[in-house]
Amino acid sequence: MRKNKILQESLALFANKGYFETSMEDIAKAVGIKKASLYSHFSGKEDIFSAVFNHILIDYSTFINELTTFKENVDVQEKLNIIFTRYIKNCRNNAQMDFWDRYFYYPPEYLKEYIHEKTDETEKELTKKVAAIIEEGIEKKQFKNKDASEVALAYYYMMIGFAMSIKFYDERDIERDLSSCFNAFLDGIKI
Repeated sequence: MRKNKILQESLALFANKGYFETSMEDIAKAVGIKKASLYSHFSGKEDIFSAVFNHILIDYSTFINELTTFKENVDVQEKLNIIFTRYIKNCRNNAQMDFWDRYFYYPPEYLKEYIHEKTDETEKELTKKVAAIIEEGIEKKQFKNKDASEVALAYYYMMIGFAMSIKFYDERDIERDLSSCFNAFLDGIKI
C-alpha cells in the first residue's frame, strides 16, 4: 500500500517538477513519511523513477489492449475512430502521459536508452494492431490498397501529434478537432 502511494506521489512530482528538481525529501513529504522510510521500499531516486516508468508501461500496455479489442461486428472505420478518440481523451489530464512526454524528450541520462527503447516497442505494438484494422478495411474494399503498416504509422503520428497538444484545448475544441482530423485522415484512405 505504501509503495503504491510512493509511486503515485513520485509520478506527480516527476511529471510536474522534473527529475532533477524532485528530491527524496519532496517525495517523502508528499507521501507523509520520513525520508529514511523511503529507503525501506526503494534504493534511491533512480530506483523510484524507474519503478514509476515501469508501472506506466504496464498500465499503457493494458490500455492499448483494451483500446484495440472490439466486439465482432464493429466496422473498421468505427474501430479507427474509437481508437483515435479514446487515445486522445486518455491523454488529457493524465499524469502518466505527461510524465512519458517529458521524459521521452528529456530523460535522465541513465534511462535514456531504456525509455526510447520501450517507447519504440509500444509504438510498434499499437501500429501493428492498427495495421491489422487497416488490412481488414482493405480486404473489405473500404480502404485503398496501400501498405497497411505505412498507413498505420501515419495514423499513429497524427494521433501522437494531436495528443501532445491536448492540454492547450478546451473540451469543445477537442471534440470539433478530433472529428475534423479523423475525417481528413479517413478521406485519404477510403475508396
